[in-house]
Amino acid sequence: MRTWTEFHISVVYFSGLLIALVSGIVTIVYLRPIKETIHKITGKIDVLWNRSFKTTVMLAGLFGAMSVSFRDCNGEYSYLLRSRKETITKGLEQVSTSFDYLSLILGLWLIIFLIIIVTRKSKMPSNKS
Repeated sequence: MRTWTEFHISVVYFSGLLIALVSGIVTIVYLRPIKETIHKITGKIDVLWNRSFKTTVMLAGLFGAMSVSFRDCNGEYSYLLRSRKETITKGLEQVSTSFDYLSLILGLWLIIFLIIIVTRKSKMPSNKS
């Protein structure tokens, strides 16, 4: 391979998006065994798990990957055509940012679930005899 072309840059970009998508799917599959626990925490709000949680985890990974710009300050990507190393570095930055967003959204969901647990316990009547 003698030159670095737009095709190679697009392969690196879409590979980063694919890794972000796969990491979101793997996270949801990995957390599937705690579905019963989340259902007990949320009670009748099962939509919270089925729609909101899964959607935000998937979108966080994708938005993280899409937030990395492959263009420079002038709006051009000619610097990537000259340097393979720079293109690969941008691809790695894309994957890293995707993981950052994924970690952030999982942390926010943890806080949400903790708040639900605390508020449900405070509303339960105590059985002091």
